[in-house]
Amino acid sequence: MKTKLTYFLGAVITVGLIAASPGMSQVLPTPGFSLGGFFDYRVENKINSDDLAFTFFGARLGFRDERWIEFFIDAGGEVMSFDPLEDKTTGCFGVGGTFWLMRQQYGYGPFDLGLFGSAHFADYSGVKIEATDEKTDIKHFRYLGQLVIRAEVNQDFKVFLRGGILGTKLDPDSDMADDDDLDEIKPAVNVGVEIQLVNNLITTLELNYSESVGGAIHLDYWF
Repeated sequence: MKTKLTYFLGAVITVGLIAASPGMSQVLPTPGFSLGGFFDYRVENKINSDDLAFTFFGARLGFRDERWIEFFIDAGGEVMSFDPLEDKTTGCFGVGGTFWLMRQQYGYGPFDLGLFGSAHFADYSGVKIEATDEKTDIKHFRYLGQLVIRAEVNQDFKVFLRGGILGTKLDPDSDMADDDDLDEIKPAVNVGVEIQLVNNLITTLELNYSESVGGAIHLDYWF
């Protein structure tokens, strides 16, 4: 697995270095903030040979400056596909952003290269275990670190590829599964499109892969 991750990151970095050849500075977006919502489904690892998936949904507050930074804060609910839990929904919170290393204009259009990172937390400690009076003490942590490549097809349509690692941890309820199942770091790939529906309203559609295939949809209005 580590070898595959090394090859993948090497390929992405090589593409990025080739694309970083001299180009003109592109027209950059106006600084501002956004309000929006999202639905995100991700299969992170396996528990007792079954896929462990999380569905995260809620509201997002975003911010961007003119050149370097895009930042967001998430708040909403998370559903865990874990059968022993009676109620699989709890609150979830997260932060993340992109630092753009390069934003250039080439003959085919604007091209961006950057680093993406995020971290999310959900607390299932008040959730009951099915057919018992006991409550779990599970806390779910997720973090992503990825290289980002983004290109503009036309004014209203962008495509992007992110590749790197995903860390996922269920802590500390090790009596519900093997310890090795609860703390994992593995390759993570996201590919998608950003579409401007109307002025300042942008929808993002993406597929993600770590343990298995997932997907997400975001809708953001920029002020």
